Amino acid sequence: MKYVKWVLVAGYFYFILTQTVIGRAVHSEPIFKCLFWENQNGMWTDIRLNILLFIPFGLLIGGWKGLIIGSALSVMIEATQYFGQIGYCELDDMLNNSIGAGVGAGINVLIRKSIGDMGLRKWEDLPVFMRVDEVRPYWEILNKRRGQLVLKRIFDLAMASVLSVVLAAPMALIALLIKQDSAGPVFYRQERVTTYGRHFKIHKFRTMVSNADKIGTAVTVGNDARITKIGAKLRHLRLDELPQVFDVIKGDMSFVGTRPEAVKYVEQYKPEYYATLLMPAGITSEASIRYKDEDQLLNAADDVDKVYIEQVLPAKMVWNLESVRRFRFLREILTMFRTVFAVLGKDYR
Repeated sequence: MKYVKWVLVAGYFYFILTQTVIGRAVHSEPIFKCLFWENQNGMWTDIRLNILLFIPFGLLIGGWKGLIIGSALSVMIEATQYFGQIGYCELDDMLNNSIGAGVGAGINVLIRKSIGDMGLRKWEDLPVFMRVDEVRPYWEILNKRRGQLVLKRIFDLAMASVLSVVLAAPMALIALLIKQDSAGPVFYRQERVTTYGRHFKIHKFRTMVSNADKIGTAVTVGNDARITKIGAKLRHLRLDELPQVFDVIKGDMSFVGTRPEAVKYVEQYKPEYYATLLMPAGITSEASIRYKDEDQLLNAADDVDKVYIEQVLPAKMVWNLESVRRFRFLREILTMFRTVFAVLGKDYR
């Protein structure tokens, strides 16, 4: 990947030379123009083109190196134009090229920051509670698939951005129905746990009465009296999960991954379960497909939390851990399709 980057840099470097030095006509004497002469003469097209020309260069290199190398390249080009008497030596070009390189370098940093933590941290950079023998084998598997983790994040970001636009109207309609059905906010924001044990507040459409988490357990049973009329329909079709596209864009979640658990359940994790925190929490997962009727399983429980922690959670973790062990980007795409079929009624148990 590193070699590909520098091959692209070299290729674009040559392209810049073809636009600025190679093939330029020779003047009888060197021509020098001071700063801001393009502004004074209204040469806005030239200004924009000189900025745009260096954005890809800064983007390819990134960071301070992108800005410094881009600026140095511009100085070299203008000096060559002056001493070689080809074109004009312009301080404006140096400024505009440097602005372009800086913009590109900044975009590179933002992209890397957006993708970075969705890759995989070095073992020594993991939280202390995760650096245990039970987690190490899973980390080593994912460490060999870093490229696929980056691809996963790029896919998540692109797909979630598109869906946030496509689903804007349907989500607005759902929000209206929720407000008409019962008093309370449109969204349900409960604190959950995602990558490396980081806490975040999940976005879901509210399907229960307001403050439901204060008058009952954190998991929901099939005949839960707290579920509203419209909420029952949303839960059946999984439409209450739609706002989680915003969590995917933020990087708190992924389309596929272990469902984000409430803090009190993560506190009951066995050491091996922490391996599921090596990857972002997901909107769907193989465990979600297998246990899509989880609320029905808890119907008869006298102590819902106890049954969930001692029976349901361990059973789901078998699938969650297997998904980490067998992680492949294409396998996750398959899981997304399987989720659609499961919602439509197919039983994968």
